[in-house]
Amino acid sequence: MKKVLIIDSHQLFRDFLKQKLADDQLEVILSQENRDSYTKLINILPNLVILDMNEDHEEEMEFLEKKITDANTASIPVIVTGPDMSKASIASLAKYGVIRYFPKPIQFDIFFEAIGKKLQIPLSIDMTPCVLDIHRNNNIVFIELALGMNREKIALLQYKLTEMIEQEQMDSPKVIIMLTNLSLSFVDGYNLEFLIDNVLACPKVHNKNVKILSLSSFVLDLIEGHKTYDGIEVSDNLHKLLNSLMDTSFSTDVFDVLADRILMPSGEFEIDTSSVETRFYSDNGKENSASKSDGTVVHIALIDSDLQSLAYEKTSFEAMGAKCTAFNSGNKFLTDYESGTFDLVLLDILVSDGSGFSVLQQMKNRYDAPPVVVYSQSPQKEFMVKVLTAGARNYLIKPLKPAQLVNKCLSVLKAEF
Repeated sequence: MKKVLIIDSHQLFRDFLKQKLADDQLEVILSQENRDSYTKLINILPNLVILDMNEDHEEEMEFLEKKITDANTASIPVIVTGPDMSKASIASLAKYGVIRYFPKPIQFDIFFEAIGKKLQIPLSIDMTPCVLDIHRNNNIVFIELALGMNREKIALLQYKLTEMIEQEQMDSPKVIIMLTNLSLSFVDGYNLEFLIDNVLACPKVHNKNVKILSLSSFVLDLIEGHKTYDGIEVSDNLHKLLNSLMDTSFSTDVFDVLADRILMPSGEFEIDTSSVETRFYSDNGKENSASKSDGTVVHIALIDSDLQSLAYEKTSFEAMGAKCTAFNSGNKFLTDYESGTFDLVLLDILVSDGSGFSVLQQMKNRYDAPPVVVYSQSPQKEFMVKVLTAGARNYLIKPLKPAQLVNKCLSVLKAEF
């Protein structure tokens, strides 16, 4: 059984990941404190580490430094979750064995896809089309589902709602579950119970403060037939549900209150500070530029006219999680180059179209260019000096073993945290 070490100070997040991964027959070990994380790492030698990085990064970077200097743990891959960081900072983590970096809020379909791909175990995930949105206005939380009921998103709902209650210090949260865009019947009973149970499992949420807006008579029948759900009200009238939740003593017109306080989310223009998203990467399509990061840590441009060498380089870097784009000529690279695309360029200075020094010169003249490492046959010492003077960060002599090539290239990626 493959083992995963999860290092995260947030209990709900740890527990959610453990349950999900255990369901797919993975052994999961949890670590809450960074102080004992390294001890667990060397004792367990897991197949994968999932590390949550805090804003200051100090303890997490100390853990990664220890990991990479121990021959027994250096090769263990790491998937990191954490705050938004610059591309350069994320790329610099690659030398520690970090294969994916997911900024919060995390989109879990690509997160679990990355875990499964690295462990070579396809993780089960419900791909039922579903839009699940959650927002609050003052002390009322609105949960809206459309298209269908996706169990992964419903499971995430408990974590997201609990996080919202804690962050906003809501003493008596009131919840309206809006199901008017769903056509429900008895076949949906299992998922509907799962939805309600996840809402009621959140702290400070009581039955009497949970309302369900639905046009389906089945929903009413299910609630009335469940003693566990005593106190939950079901209606097809939003105004009625709001009126039963709100203190409207300051206003005689509930519809004015509705317009002023309810339909506009409190944080409509605020940055989402939650840890997870209930929208998946696939909801927008992977080609949609609005989609979040797919977790790529480092994107490398490989320039080499020797196709066998190019394939070797690509295989070497992809094995450690890098995204690679191959070019068989320097001129092709220069034509296609876009600022901000690559974190590193690996260049055979003796590329057959004679553009090696042109690539170096143009990259040197760009303030935003990625570092360039030259990987070529052994030339005269004077030629190597000329290459380094032209702007190359390092000169590597072919051939190198995959681990040597990768480590020497990644060592040039540095960033301030």
